[in-house]
Amino acid sequence: MHLIQTLDAGVLELRLNRPERLNALTLALARDLLAAVQAGVADPAVRVILLSGEGRAFCAGKDRDDPPTPAFVETLQALASLLVRCPQPVVTAVQGWVVGAGVELMLNGDLSVAARGARFALPEVQMGLFGTGGVAALLPRLVGLQKAKGLLMLGQELGAVDAERWGLVWQVVEDGALQAQARELAQQLARSSPALLAEVKQLVHREQLGDFDASLARETAVHQRLNPLADAVTGPGGQRT
Repeated sequence: MHLIQTLDAGVLELRLNRPERLNALTLALARDLLAAVQAGVADPAVRVILLSGEGRAFCAGKDRDDPPTPAFVETLQALASLLVRCPQPVVTAVQGWVVGAGVELMLNGDLSVAARGARFALPEVQMGLFGTGGVAALLPRLVGLQKAKGLLMLGQELGAVDAERWGLVWQVVEDGALQAQARELAQQLARSSPALLAEVKQLVHREQLGDFDASLARETAVHQRLNPLADAVTGPGGQRT
């Protein structure tokens, strides 16, 4: 089972479970994650969604052995739209490698807790690829225009402490405390009024992101125009983003 789902006290945890592949995404796993989020959003018992990853990485991007197809991009964009638009707060707990689509998945959440040893990178441009998940709309609003362009154009790694200082994550904790702290944060949110949290999220996104789905559509169009569908370059851990 490559996606573990648990529901406790209003918190739906969706845990990527391909540790031997650094939780790299395949089309099947991306579709499973999308379906799980859709079900969670529709379930009145779910007050908060917590995304996490098993093992020594949150997500190292797209699996190099899974054939790249337009369907993968479409699934990621549908997932990004749902996570950004859903009324429930989305917490992400990230550790180890957080690369490419892993960073983009994290950005689709609302509050991110990072282990001190986490390493972030968006290497798509260096690989002749274009990002997904609304990264062009989300990243500049978190870290500023110049830092966003630097991260996207240069693809260099960023440590957790700098990620927190730049505003990429909400909080950095010691590696061993990550899961407990992320769950505590999720449970704190679950005890608040769902209606009020939904209004906060909706209003902030409306003011800051405008028409996010339109941004996703433009991003998809560029991706389809520029990105080869059979690129053999791989990222950290041998994973394609």
